[in-house]
Amino acid sequence: MEMISYFTGAPRSLFAGMIVDLGKTSKGDINPVAYDLGFYLLNNDVVEVTTGERSDALLTRMFQQVGIPIGQIGPMPYVEKQVIRKSLWDAVVDILNQVYRSSGIRYWCWLEQGKVFVGTQRGQTKQWKISQGTSLLDASRKRSISEMRTAVRVIGSDNESSAILHEQLDQTNAKRYGKMVKVIEVQDEKKGTASSLAKQELSNLNKVKDEASVSSLGIDDIISGTKIEVFEEITELNGIYTVWGDSHTIRPGYHEMKLQLQMEVSGA
Repeated sequence: MEMISYFTGAPRSLFAGMIVDLGKTSKGDINPVAYDLGFYLLNNDVVEVTTGERSDALLTRMFQQVGIPIGQIGPMPYVEKQVIRKSLWDAVVDILNQVYRSSGIRYWCWLEQGKVFVGTQRGQTKQWKISQGTSLLDASRKRSISEMRTAVRVIGSDNESSAILHEQLDQTNAKRYGKMVKVIEVQDEKKGTASSLAKQELSNLNKVKDEASVSSLGIDDIISGTKIEVFEEITELNGIYTVWGDSHTIRPGYHEMKLQLQMEVSGA
């Protein structure tokens, strides 16, 4: 099944996938449900054991294990040793979160032309802008410290006792928001990295989470992983946001999209 747009004049494929459910009614209506390649990411389990390796090598091996075509996966940081037994999609999300926690770099996984890609930004050549008075239909915003931590404590432990190896504290934010501690337990071989681990983890967690959602006239190219510029006065949206989730509604002569955005600001 393929959805083709003629909005710009030339035909352009918006979606290509397989029909997984097909319903019919006595009136002759046909109700197909189709999914793209992501269907196979969700419906294939993988089993992998890694002793610690570059995450791009691990991801490549998992995609190959279930026969998912790979477009491009660039060089990525190392991940810790682990045993993986879960769906391919859950495994990919978990690995990308591990990379973010250890390096502070956010990687994305997306599907394009029947292949899977992983990178720091979806292959984007144009900076789209959504603004009040033009394409913007609605906007909302929420700022939260519910997942914020102002201190990270690294401990080493054995079967009988535990000891604090290092504690990293942001005194300014602890005074402003209160002391909120994240405890990390490390094995013997990682005790020498306690200080750097605490600093990196605090850098990841010591943030006010800023989330926004917008509805606007649809743009074919905007999907999860795309960076867009948004301006709206009441919610004070004025900057570059990354699309975390997207929903497009298309009917004859009309295209509307709803986007979930996130922008994290340290200590704001």
